Amino acid sequence: MTPGARSRRVALLALAIALAVPTIARPPEARAAEAAKPAKSTKKSTSSAARDTSKVLVRVGKEPITSAMVQARLDQLPEQYRAQYATPSGRQQLLERMVEEKVWLVEATRHGVADRPKVKEQLDQQRRDLIIRTWINEQMATNSAPPDSEVRAYYDAHLAEYKTPATAVVRHIQLKTEADAKKVLAMARDPKKDFADLAAKFSEDTLTRKNGGLLGTVSREGMFPTLGSQPFMADSVFAVGDGKVTGPFKTDRGWHVLKVDRVQPESTRPFEQTRPMIVRQLSGQRTQEYYKKLLEEARHDIGVSADSAAIKNFVSAKKSAREMFKEAQEATGTQTRLDAYQRLLDTWPRSDVAPQAQFMIGFIHSEELKDYDGAEKAFRSLLASYPKSELANSAHWMIDHMRTEEAPAFITQEAESSRAPSPQASGTDPERARKKPGSPGKP
Repeated sequence: MTPGARSRRVALLALAIALAVPTIARPPEARAAEAAKPAKSTKKSTSSAARDTSKVLVRVGKEPITSAMVQARLDQLPEQYRAQYATPSGRQQLLERMVEEKVWLVEATRHGVADRPKVKEQLDQQRRDLIIRTWINEQMATNSAPPDSEVRAYYDAHLAEYKTPATAVVRHIQLKTEADAKKVLAMARDPKKDFADLAAKFSEDTLTRKNGGLLGTVSREGMFPTLGSQPFMADSVFAVGDGKVTGPFKTDRGWHVLKVDRVQPESTRPFEQTRPMIVRQLSGQRTQEYYKKLLEEARHDIGVSADSAAIKNFVSAKKSAREMFKEAQEATGTQTRLDAYQRLLDTWPRSDVAPQAQFMIGFIHSEELKDYDGAEKAFRSLLASYPKSELANSAHWMIDHMRTEEAPAFITQEAESSRAPSPQASGTDPERARKKPGSPGKP
């Protein structure tokens, strides 16, 4: 079991024991004495205790938990969760939770957790963010909503965006031949004939035959349900209008006789229907502009001065070789790491970590890509460019052994112990070497 898992198990066990400890029973003498008290006195005492919000319910070391503290925590809960703690058992559960928190807080504080630099840094960040967010929210709340005149002006200027295209509801009868289609068309134009009956009797379309030949809504651009794009048919549909029959038309499915149930002409959505959407859009724009205005005013009031030359030098400063090596180690993806190591070599070819970067290129080619030719090229480049490097022997070893079935161990040298994988470091485990491509060393 790892130390982390062991610590977690001990902590959970301690918590389970703490929560499982029953309330210590009072001695019989105390219970008898209390029972002997008058009922009125007991009621008064209970009532007073209930009203005394400063009453200490539990002490965790020297830290008290009062009924007022429990009530304050209850009041802080979101409304949807507050009800479940309103019962006696719920309040007991909340109290136990607060005791649990206090125990761990005291324990962590005793062990110096609050004084750790990383913890202080995170607390400072949270404090900073809370202060900034609170102030900005208060200032932004003073931003006024866009007036109706502005909303109306925007609507009038963007009417084209609120157009609703024309549509038509269409029925059809699908037939095999043009001759059949013409015969059915003649019958469909007879006022005494019912189109739905004709569709049920003659249509080859089994999907629409039983519902009167109903295709559905057709767009002005010519998109027909199930039939796809048929612009020439759409032109006829919108030309003949409501209740008319037209055709026949040929598609890859056969011949079609169409009936237009109704046409919905192009229209513009009314202002009141679009107003909420426009208000949201304009409010977003006004919020951004108001924020920029507040920021500029604050910068002016406080006084912000910048050294442009220093800023230019800072932002354009070249990363150090060790910074680039660390980035390459932490990069994800094989090719990404290869590119990062190569950038380091191109930028800092004579740095103290350049041999390590060159070695890593060969190591990745060998152990991850199984590209032994590419790996050998990288290792020989290391030998040519950095012949006195502590990794030279390891590069020789890789060239001689990487194509064999031997585990990818390396020659053990004390000078290389922190820079290159060794039999002790790798444990002669090729999978471990693959999983930790940074194993040849850290700068």
